[in-house]
Amino acid sequence: MLWALVPVKELTRSKQRLAGLLDRAEREGLVLAMLRDVLGAIQDFAGFEGVLLVSRSPKVQAVARSFVTDIFIESPAADHSRAVTEANRYLVEQHGANGSLAISADIPRVTPADIGQVVARHDRITLVPNETGEGTNAILASPPNAIVSQFGGPSLERHVQLANDAGMSPAVVHNKNFARDIDDPGDLERAIAELRPSYTRDFLRDSGIAARLKISEESLDSPAARMRISADQWA
Repeated sequence: MLWALVPVKELTRSKQRLAGLLDRAEREGLVLAMLRDVLGAIQDFAGFEGVLLVSRSPKVQAVARSFVTDIFIESPAADHSRAVTEANRYLVEQHGANGSLAISADIPRVTPADIGQVVARHDRITLVPNETGEGTNAILASPPNAIVSQFGGPSLERHVQLANDAGMSPAVVHNKNFARDIDDPGDLERAIAELRPSYTRDFLRDSGIAARLKISEESLDSPAARMRISADQWA
């Protein structure tokens, strides 16, 4: 039985790298919109026995409830990695899961077809990197606790090593929609330009964020701004 596992941290600690562009309410709204898109893709993929949300946040739980089979609340001190490890243990003990896909909640471009591509390549451990090729945006593991997750920074190399140490040769599947998370201002600006119809695109439009960033970008591209930047380069 294959389960999807979606961890979401406390909203107050989410997307801090966007704090220079978005206020707290906007960051929270963005997180919830992306979560809806990811859960929608998971829901539309026919290969999961169930979907487990991992979050202590009541707001996150309220948004996810109609998409998920169960909700797991991680221990108070758990970081992302420990939360996934605890949730995988829960899936085995409470649901008899023999596999889990731990997937990032900030990849709103992901589709059911993308999930199918990852599942089709799976044997024991399947890793899906982020766009830099250093981080990990998804781990498909059979059994769910086959390796102890170690997210953060250049985690892909660590996960590959953990799998090799456990005697399992991991598959690394590159998928552009899994890879394109929204973490920093450049990611956000590209998402505004590229996103298909989605909860995330609607939120960025309806909140005024898209218009605000477009105006800012156009201002930087104005003749006066280009002259100012050119002068600054020679200062």
